Amino acid sequence: MKVILYPLCALLLAVFLSGCSASNQAGPGADGEVALHSNNSLLANRLAVEALQEKKVGDLLFVQATLENGWKFELDFQYKIKWFDKDGFEVAPESQPWRQLVMAGRSQSNVQAVAPNPSAVRYEIWVRE
Repeated sequence: MKVILYPLCALLLAVFLSGCSASNQAGPGADGEVALHSNNSLLANRLAVEALQEKKVGDLLFVQATLENGWKFELDFQYKIKWFDKDGFEVAPESQPWRQLVMAGRSQSNVQAVAPNPSAVRYEIWVRE
């Protein structure tokens, strides 16, 4: 009985851990993982954040993300970077417009944004069609 139980427990643990690792968020998470927020799972699966850089420009946080279209066809979508303060409240939500981006198949593109004020310490990258 023990011989059958150990492989079964290992399999269940692997399935559980793989389910926990799926994420649809962007920005520097606690685990360092970078992905995208989207209400469109098909679009989110075709895009990836390949590189993420940030620096301070005066008192403001500046971020640059390299997005990659992993699909062989052109993607036409909008993106927005949302900013949050240290307590998790969104900073100046109306000041950040949605921006249009068209990416050729299997290409990369950089998107950039500057925080609206010095209280912004965290960000998320959102995409929509």
